[in-house]
Amino acid sequence: MDQQQNIPQEKKVEDEVKEKPPTQSKPEPQSQPQTSNIEPQTTNMEVHKHPHHVTHKKKWPEYLLEFLMLFLAVFLGFIAENIRENGINREIEKNNIKSFVKNLREDSLHLTQSIDVNEKRFKYLDSLIYSKSTHAAETVFQKQFIYFMLKLGYLDYFTSNGSTFKQMQSSGTLRLINHAGVLDSILNYETANERIKRQEDICSVWWNKAIEQVSSIVDLTPVAQLPPDALWNITQNDLDKIQLPELSNNLASLQSYFNWRINERISLGYYITDLRDQLSEVRMLIPFLQKEYHLR
Repeated sequence: MDQQQNIPQEKKVEDEVKEKPPTQSKPEPQSQPQTSNIEPQTTNMEVHKHPHHVTHKKKWPEYLLEFLMLFLAVFLGFIAENIRENGINREIEKNNIKSFVKNLREDSLHLTQSIDVNEKRFKYLDSLIYSKSTHAAETVFQKQFIYFMLKLGYLDYFTSNGSTFKQMQSSGTLRLINHAGVLDSILNYETANERIKRQEDICSVWWNKAIEQVSSIVDLTPVAQLPPDALWNITQNDLDKIQLPELSNNLASLQSYFNWRINERISLGYYITDLRDQLSEVRMLIPFLQKEYHLR
């Protein structure tokens, strides 16, 4: 009986076990690397070569076109820079010529004055030299000698205002002068100024020798009371107010003095001729430059 009762119970337990599904433990999530969801689709795509792709082989017209474009860009840049620089250079050139013309006007005034003074000095030299050959009384000779000697003590040598020319030389802007004949005219003018200066030096040599000679034989102390700026305007009547130094026409030492004065006269004649020629050049050069550069 006991066995029969146990059989149904065992069977009942088995049925319950079958009806109840076995419990399963959830597996722990495992970390997996993230992958892109975008799948390459190269299998269905066609490859097209771009004209500028590294594997693209250019034809010679393409190289020629690129070269021409690059050359044109460089050439146009060069032309633009050249035009700009040329405009600046023309402005510098015009300003330099304008300043040079101003210097020429100053030279013209100084040349006129120097010619006037030295022409008078030339006449005084003639009169002094002539007094040597006269047989005038010693008092007359004494007065004439001192008068002409004092007159000849005044000098007015021409000095050109070469500031603009020197500035153009030092800065190298002489090369900017491109008007026909302008540079040659300026250089010829400056060369003539150098010739005038050399002739002035020769005149100065004879003048200094004459002064040294007369100072060794004549006591000039009495004329020291004359104003230093009155030599050129002094008259023979002014000499009556001072005691003149004793002087005789027969002094042998005076011969050297007159010889120096004769040499000075010769040199001064050439000097005056150079000054006249330069004044004529200035009077032609000024309007020529004004016309070339449209200056007023």
